[in-house]
Amino acid sequence: MNISWVLADSAEADPTADIAEFKRLGVFWGSWRTWRAWQTDNVICHDQSKAAELTKRNFQNNCNFYIPNAVYTSLDRPEGVRVYEGDFVHDVIRQEEIVAIHLAATTSNIVLLLGFDLAELVPNADRLTTSRAQHHRNHIHQAIKDYNQVQWIVVDPTDDLDPNLTNLNNISTDNLQAVLALAPD
Repeated sequence: MNISWVLADSAEADPTADIAEFKRLGVFWGSWRTWRAWQTDNVICHDQSKAAELTKRNFQNNCNFYIPNAVYTSLDRPEGVRVYEGDFVHDVIRQEEIVAIHLAATTSNIVLLLGFDLAELVPNADRLTTSRAQHHRNHIHQAIKDYNQVQWIVVDPTDDLDPNLTNLNNISTDNLQAVLALAPD
């Protein structure tokens, strides 16, 4: 059984936590923003300028570094960098989280979502902010539906899951201690 963690950009590492304990359970997927705190194994960068900066510093020597194929080509195919296809049609926030969810689902039977706020969205006075948040949520919802053979577990949710997600059979919640207890010794 393959298990992966997908780390939201907002996932905070407890300074007293042993990251190795998490990694005994599964590999980490997340954006470049998660790497310093979590030593993320599989790092996504969807931004052209940030990808250029990171490859210039040979960041790909520290992890499995994924960038979009179009960015990879524009950077003259840097050695050791992995690619993925696709782009976003809508204005989506935290694109790397969406890509990490999709890539983790292709290699895992269980995906643990850490740091994700998947509670029902509260409308914001700023319609652009609300729209971006809704697009982000829609992409997560669609991935969970599309990868229906994967069991998705939201770890330590801050609130009840959005009702649109609870209608799916392949998503549940659990607390971090119970999840870590599943790790082999």
